[in-house]
Amino acid sequence: MTLNDLKLRQKALITALEHQDVALASRIMALGLVPGELIELMNVAPMGCPLQVKVGDTLVSVRKADASLISITANS
Repeated sequence: MTLNDLKLRQKALITALEHQDVALASRIMALGLVPGELIELMNVAPMGCPLQVKVGDTLVSVRKADASLISITANS
């Protein structure tokens, strides 16, 4: 399951960040989206991109393409 599969207001734990491009992975991790972090999907733009997620006390926007690289385990 990736961040793209998360539903509004659903929380999840980031389990992995999978991408060969180290620069892109570093940019995503600089936003606080690192394995072990708890996130919550707050909003989705009308066209489906970007996604706004809450990481800790911070809201960050993530492109849908980048969200597909973030593996998660959803909390029920």
